[in-house]
Amino acid sequence: MTGLRVRSLGAIEVARDGQPVRWGAGSARDLVFLLLARPEGLTRDEIIDALWHEDAGDRSGNRFRVALHRARTALGGPGSVVELHGAYHLSDGVLRSSDVFALYAALHEAEHSEGEARFRALSRAVETYGGDFLPHVQAEWARAAREEYRGVYTRARLERSLLHCEGLHCDLAVRDLALALRADPYIGENYHQKLMTCLSVVEGRYAATEHYRRFLRFLREDLGDTPMPETVALAQRLKAGEPICVRGHRDALPRFHTCPLTADGTCPGPYAELLKLA
Repeated sequence: MTGLRVRSLGAIEVARDGQPVRWGAGSARDLVFLLLARPEGLTRDEIIDALWHEDAGDRSGNRFRVALHRARTALGGPGSVVELHGAYHLSDGVLRSSDVFALYAALHEAEHSEGEARFRALSRAVETYGGDFLPHVQAEWARAAREEYRGVYTRARLERSLLHCEGLHCDLAVRDLALALRADPYIGENYHQKLMTCLSVVEGRYAATEHYRRFLRFLREDLGDTPMPETVALAQRLKAGEPICVRGHRDALPRFHTCPLTADGTCPGPYAELLKLA
């Protein structure tokens, strides 16, 4: 939609022609962000339950009608929120004006590109993610969307880390990998192994060993778990000063120590269908 900008990642801002929209009520804003998080659409009763935790009735129905009217007015007209087969959706124009759509579009482009074009698309995805989705909203629908979008960002960081690694830009690979693990330390022990290896090249065995120790604390305190034998063995080799990754000689490395960062070629999440039209 021309002149509309919807930001929800790290900051909340909806503007038309450079001016903040006037919602009239917080429920109208909440309705828009709920539908942004659920682009497949929601029925009236599902919206009422998500926003007000009420059963459908005269009172809740009136609240919904008022919020819908104010949301449409704020976004520029009746066509901004559409009803199709009993489900309410943000229009394609509104969705495409959002940072969430831009995040998925960049990852989608990366999946269908190679070389420099792939790198630029991944970088655009990383830059689009300004932070968590609606960071101060604790509703279940916001938390679920927050986790999903953080996962998309994490994936972009991981895949760009691999490209840096393939190009022998080890310091940049470490940065992307470390920031991905900061966003989601649960993504897999193999990524912690990879960061230990990369740190040993960029900052030395002491930095690699320190990450291993932090990872042990994370496993123990957050998961009540212990590291895999392969991780322990890798840490011992790093402590001994063994060169695990030799820059420019990856073909000679054991299979276990090649980069584990790979893409599965699919675009996750509910924006996949809409992106087919992009």
